[in-house]
Amino acid sequence: MLTLETIVRRPACPRANAPRVLLVHGICVGAWVWEEHFMPYLADAGFEVHALSLRGHGNSQGREGLDKWRLADYADDLRQTVATLGDGPLAVVGHSLGGAVVQDWLRGGGHAAGVALLASVPPWGLAYSAWQMWLSSPALFQQMARLSFSEAALLDPQVMREHLFSHDLPDLEYARFARHVQGESRQVGLELQGWRRFAPMPWQAPPMFVLGGLDDRIIRPDAVRGTATYYGVAPTLVPRLAHALMLDPRWEDAARPLRDWLLEFAP
Repeated sequence: MLTLETIVRRPACPRANAPRVLLVHGICVGAWVWEEHFMPYLADAGFEVHALSLRGHGNSQGREGLDKWRLADYADDLRQTVATLGDGPLAVVGHSLGGAVVQDWLRGGGHAAGVALLASVPPWGLAYSAWQMWLSSPALFQQMARLSFSEAALLDPQVMREHLFSHDLPDLEYARFARHVQGESRQVGLELQGWRRFAPMPWQAPPMFVLGGLDDRIIRPDAVRGTATYYGVAPTLVPRLAHALMLDPRWEDAARPLRDWLLEFAP
């Protein structure tokens, strides 16, 4: 069993009956992406917040074997982490790749009071989204294809910045992000195309929340709408919000509706 990094933020004034919140990051990053904005924001609302770094990411073990890990391994990391949290209601939040991990965990029998999918890989995988990207943004398609094989420093920073973030992201913020980005498992990159089913049947899912950005060029609004339709909920689409939403200049426009959804469990 690998040692996995979790970052914890506890509220100064805990909200009665509130679920603990577990955040699962996307491709090529780690728990650190949640630490600056989302974790303190949710903790200030009274929630105990945990962020997981999947194996091979952040400060978790397994970096040397990154290319052999599969989506099921990441789902096992989530299962292991949930087990350490003990009893009590839990809300699990997955962003991008993390959304696929959470869905695979649910399909394998994971239980939560609720699940939030933010700019998530849709239940049918990324093949259609990749085709859309190839047609509309070939430069981005090329960079994303290389992302599993390269560090961020080897990618085109202008293309990545333009497509991951809103245009008004400060230069220093992007530079800090790029310094922390790492490689990703090639096996997982292939699985995310949808050749292996990873989503639960809709009736297996707990209460769901689905959010995306109208300016997201990776998980486009039609994919967010499709995910919401699959799980039988209304999508939340945020204007002027790009894919890396937890670090975007408009991060609070994504965090606020997530907080409001969480408050439904602890009014």
